[in-house]
Amino acid sequence: MLRKLILACGVVAALPVLVACTAATVSQNPVAEVMERPNRFTAYPQPGTTYLSFSQAHGFQVNYIGNGRAWLWYPGNSGVVPEEWKTDTIGGTPAMCWRHPSGFYNPVTKQTGGGYACQSLVLSQKTIVASLQGDPFNLRSGAVPYRLNRCTAPEAFVFDRSRFGCN
Repeated sequence: MLRKLILACGVVAALPVLVACTAATVSQNPVAEVMERPNRFTAYPQPGTTYLSFSQAHGFQVNYIGNGRAWLWYPGNSGVVPEEWKTDTIGGTPAMCWRHPSGFYNPVTKQTGGGYACQSLVLSQKTIVASLQGDPFNLRSGAVPYRLNRCTAPEAFVFDRSRFGCN
């Protein structure tokens, strides 16, 4: 039985599609909306940091980044999704790549885990809305503190809550 997972804004669109996004499509295209944001997290990903990301497609997600490993707290999930991550360059574009266990399914992209899925590093950076040092939610344990609501970020994160939220 496949377990449900939505990747951390992972493969919302392929890299070539990102080039075609314009301001005119921002309200209809979650990737375009993210790309319109300023890049406040240019050092992402940094091991030893917990990040809060937000997109209309996925809602709020929490991800603790370790050295080549990560732990995703995804809305509605009863447990943490173990991940592997790496940065790469694809077609001359810096990319953030994620690998999820083969038994996981992403209903947004209609893909299962197993292999690396990559997206623009800049897109990944722009999805980040806040960060905390260390693993304050103990995500490495595999347990989540509570079922995360896709439209409500954990209170520990400090960011402009009036700017980011579900439509």
